[in-house]
Amino acid sequence: VMQITALDHIKLRVPATQFDETVAFYESGLGLPIEGRDLFDSGEKPFLTARIAADSVLHLEPVEGSPALADRPVDHLAIRVETTIEAIIEHCETAGIPIDRRLDALGARGEAPAVYIHDPMGMRVELKAQGTD
Repeated sequence: VMQITALDHIKLRVPATQFDETVAFYESGLGLPIEGRDLFDSGEKPFLTARIAADSVLHLEPVEGSPALADRPVDHLAIRVETTIEAIIEHCETAGIPIDRRLDALGARGEAPAVYIHDPMGMRVELKAQGTD
């Protein structure tokens, strides 16, 4: 029996016209380190990697055209942030990232405060704070 231990990565297909803006959103807006620029720039790798944690990444690949949001089977990305909801809200406000809504969201570690934002291509992103364990 195989034992699944974690989600390793998610790959987002980003319209080429929004690629730089989307990379900047995850790097500057959310503070995720971007890896693999040399291999991407040389054409050896078709995507950049945004590091979420030591064992979790987001791949960003530019594609021609614009995949319709309705055609995407993913409703949102949920990223756990080891801080308070107040600090997350302050970070978003300082970075100029509009907050769509705030709620207590159920996830892998139970219920915790979260906010929903959108990246430049319209992907909904949940920023989930520390719970009250």
